[in-house]
Amino acid sequence: MATMRISGLASGMDIDKIVGDLMKAERIPLDKLYQKKQILEWQRDDYRDINKQLADFDTYLFDNFMLSSNFYKKTATSSNEGALTVKATSSSYDSTNTMTISQLATAASGVSAAVSGASSTTTLGERGLAADTTITIAALQSDGTYKEEAITFKTTDTLADVAKKLNQSGLNINAIFDEGSKKLGISTRTTGTADTDTIDKAEVYVKSATGDDIFATIFGFSTGNDQNGNAGVTSLANGGKNAKFTLNGLEMERQSNTFTINGIEYTLKAVTSNPIMITSSTDVDGMIAKIEEFVNKYNELIGSLNDKINEKRYRDYPPLTDEQKAEMTEKQIELWEEKAKSGLLRGDSIISNGLSQMRRDLYSRVDGIGTNVIDSLSEFGITTTSDITQGGKLVIDKDKLRTALESDPDKVVKTLTQSGTITKDSNGQITSDTRGIVQRLRDTIKSITRNIEKKAGKPTLTETQYSLGKQLNDVASQISDFQRRLQDIEDRYWKQFTAMEEAIQRANQQSAFLMGQFGGGMQG
Repeated sequence: MATMRISGLASGMDIDKIVGDLMKAERIPLDKLYQKKQILEWQRDDYRDINKQLADFDTYLFDNFMLSSNFYKKTATSSNEGALTVKATSSSYDSTNTMTISQLATAASGVSAAVSGASSTTTLGERGLAADTTITIAALQSDGTYKEEAITFKTTDTLADVAKKLNQSGLNINAIFDEGSKKLGISTRTTGTADTDTIDKAEVYVKSATGDDIFATIFGFSTGNDQNGNAGVTSLANGGKNAKFTLNGLEMERQSNTFTINGIEYTLKAVTSNPIMITSSTDVDGMIAKIEEFVNKYNELIGSLNDKINEKRYRDYPPLTDEQKAEMTEKQIELWEEKAKSGLLRGDSIISNGLSQMRRDLYSRVDGIGTNVIDSLSEFGITTTSDITQGGKLVIDKDKLRTALESDPDKVVKTLTQSGTITKDSNGQITSDTRGIVQRLRDTIKSITRNIEKKAGKPTLTETQYSLGKQLNDVASQISDFQRRLQDIEDRYWKQFTAMEEAIQRANQQSAFLMGQFGGGMQG
């Protein structure tokens, strides 16, 4: 039941202001609870921001180093890029080769006879197909094998539908019915020929038909025997050619103009009369640039984390209440909250322990690479700066790094990118760690992330699933309880002042009555 409130008409007092002032004092503990809640929310957000930074760095490591091919850069050059382009893969090796191109690979093709008096909308039934027919077509694929597919053609299908069904098949062929010439053209989407010593078929042909072979009867494609004496083979596309070239004096053929030999991808573009020089080598400059990028990303991350755990805490700047904000400008609020948010993770053990582990990850040797080899960052020129204020940031000796990459790039790559495991003895002590630097860092990042999520959660967790969330729930419960208590206190104050007002009002009424009585008696 709502408390009846009577303002100070009888007493002449500003009861609203008096109760308001009294409640301000009563609300001081509630304001502190709100400030505590705000600090917990800021801490939670700071933790989650750190997890985002860790996730970004982890993604960077995965994208750039977990596959050695993303880091181990090789380069290849051609002396005549108009006729030949080359690209090195991670499996290529330093070499110099020569190539002469005598023939480019081409696709097979075939053109039907003219279907006189027909158009693209003419149906197969109108051209003499008495019943639906299913035709098995074989087509040469890029791997040198034939693929077969049975396609059903209906009497209601148009000549344009025939081309459409061929295009939509899984045979990798192109087909078009030309309205002008009345002819059906078919070609392979891959290049090369099927001609060998034991088989001489078209690159696309009709293998069998359960009904009418429309390609022979309606479109007029030629039918004959193949080299092996198989009768009734309707040729739909032929004349494909393999690429022919001489590499380092060895005559070779490939079905496609693009192929890989010894880790170098070749793309033939034109026939040549003069030899083309191909050079393959390790892209040392590219690898140095990638390592520099890694060091910069790492330094940026640990710089941010060190700033957080060393940030100054301004305890004289608690979160502002709504009443305090109402008396300040936006700039004043911004400057105040900048200090209020500072240092909330100062000295945090999760972050500081994580940073220590990341440093150990960097400087422990990588086992399993061999003896007297490059198996740590320091051996190829990456060390911690001597400036202790930098908090363990890395610096690079580029000359030492270049020497290591030129002398033994494989070992540098393995030290960074090798996948491996940890082996422990019966006492739990690590006896071997074959993980490369990148995997170690990623494992540590996952561990830090898990610990932060236990404390600060993540958007998909409820507040009951992490420690700060539980504290927030507890504070919210205290706030709710205190708000009810304040309401009771405010109601009590109003009851007291209302009772006072009613007493004064009664006294005033009695006084007025008495004055009236005394006045009347004196007049008599």
